[in-house]
Amino acid sequence: MMKPLIAMAVGLGLIVGGQAHAEDTWVAGKNYFVIEPTQATTTGDKIEVVEVFSYACPHCNEVAPMVADIKKRLPANAEFVLIPAQFGFSAWQTFAKGFYTAQALGLVEKTHADLFRKIYVDHKIDIRSPSFASLADFYSNYGVSAEDFIATSNSFAIKAKLKRNEELIKAYGVEGTPTFIINGKYRISGQSAGSYNKVEPLIHYLIDKEAKGE
Repeated sequence: MMKPLIAMAVGLGLIVGGQAHAEDTWVAGKNYFVIEPTQATTTGDKIEVVEVFSYACPHCNEVAPMVADIKKRLPANAEFVLIPAQFGFSAWQTFAKGFYTAQALGLVEKTHADLFRKIYVDHKIDIRSPSFASLADFYSNYGVSAEDFIATSNSFAIKAKLKRNEELIKAYGVEGTPTFIINGKYRISGQSAGSYNKVEPLIHYLIDKEAKGE
């Protein structure tokens, strides 16, 4: 979803595993964008692959199965990371706060796909004005009480993550979701890649580029 909510214009196909471009056809400034300065990563000696997303973004819901496949097929020298966008929107901020709370409680792997389903299939959480209580109730089905979830969400650590999140997304130059960041250095989207079936090969190309120190 393009900021602010420029709906599905970037939907360019959701097929995974399309034929990779030859290296000389990926063009900096067209297919991928160099982030200056390069941002710090959180994955140690592994190449970080970030999806900037939001549960409030219908397009992120559409591409979620594709992103799950990208994550599964990353090479051993790369690691996948989720970062929730806020963009100053109340609903997006609520979902981001819920995400970081779930992350602190070790719940994201269990709940990521389920929360998209709860929102877009079951229609149990309103994407326009979600209450934090509704998120706490959702996460209470995964081994934590709603009260503990809310208490954790109000911690200094969660507030610090939300503040750092805004700074990082601005530094990345992200203006819409979903956007992918490779090792704090490159920014791509389905639009820049040419279509969503080309996102995965472009990610792998940039991982290889980083691994070679190019």
